[in-house]
Amino acid sequence: MSYQKRTSKPDFRPYRYKNAAMEFYCPLCRVPRAITVSHRLTAKNYIQIILLTVVTAASLWPVMDGRGVFSFFIYLGAFEGARRILFRKEVSCPHCGFDAGWYKKDVKVARRLVSEFWQDKGGDEQAEESEHSSQLAGSQSNNDYPESNLTA
Repeated sequence: MSYQKRTSKPDFRPYRYKNAAMEFYCPLCRVPRAITVSHRLTAKNYIQIILLTVVTAASLWPVMDGRGVFSFFIYLGAFEGARRILFRKEVSCPHCGFDAGWYKKDVKVARRLVSEFWQDKGGDEQAEESEHSSQLAGSQSNNDYPESNLTA
């Protein structure tokens, strides 16, 4: 058997999500992205809402009679809100901080959010570098090296 040196290019494919609702590229950093949650309710969600409504109406029948059926709209609003919150959470790019939702609403706010993301990201790196350099300076001033303790 001969050993061949494997010269492969780096793998730039994104992490593969099961049942991705949407696959796209980030418009700012051009990283392939995928979102697993759609902002729209699915047939499964409507079935869940109907079952919750039936259980609620049945349990509240002695008190509210047929008016318990109107809990459908409460559950519909709760499910819709939860889906939209989950979608909003996944839209912003973890690599560059770009949020398409804010860009669509207000470009200035989107720019400010991206610049804050980079300041936070850059600020953490600068803080780590300064902490590391201060540790090095402290260790050199304490004469931690045994060779420096030798006298001639």
